[in-house]
Amino acid sequence: FDKMNDQDRVSIHEAMEQQSISISKAGIVTQLQARCSVIAAANPVGGRYDSSRTFSENVELTEPILSRFDVLCVIRDTVDPVNDERLADFVV
Repeated sequence: FDKMNDQDRVSIHEAMEQQSISISKAGIVTQLQARCSVIAAANPVGGRYDSSRTFSENVELTEPILSRFDVLCVIRDTVDPVNDERLADFVV
């Protein structure tokens, strides 16, 4: 979600808020129903989650966008070189 450009964010915000998408292509202007679930992911600013900052500050998403989600989850990776090495050996 954090990699989207501003125009795409505006478009998805409309879909999440009004459950419709506005289309204006080839002389056709209409609104289409957009009833679906949205599952999104975003990386923290600087690559590491800072517990002293709020969720919106960590991912640099605005409150209007975040308020459209019913559930916000933070998944953190604790740095453990031994476990990371073991996991990398298993995957490779």
